Amino acid sequence: MLLIFGTRAVEDLLRTLVFVCRVCGQRDEQRILRRRTRLSLFFVPVLTVSTRYLLECSHCGTVSPIGKEEAQGSVRWAGNSDQ
Repeated sequence: MLLIFGTRAVEDLLRTLVFVCRVCGQRDEQRILRRRTRLSLFFVPVLTVSTRYLLECSHCGTVSPIGKEEAQGSVRWAGNSDQ
């Protein structure tokens, strides 16, 4: 019997905000991303193995990990400031 399995990383853009980058110090767009690594069986995603939240600067391209609470708090804050 042949068993085909593997992993794949999937990125979701949660929000784009404008603030000062931690690395380059420029005020530019920062993307908040959620990267999930999924286990697939016969090319069908079955299980999420890990979830990471990332902050990506559009000016310098630096990607830095952030906590789940920080990512969700930034998304909530941005949602309130849109109104």
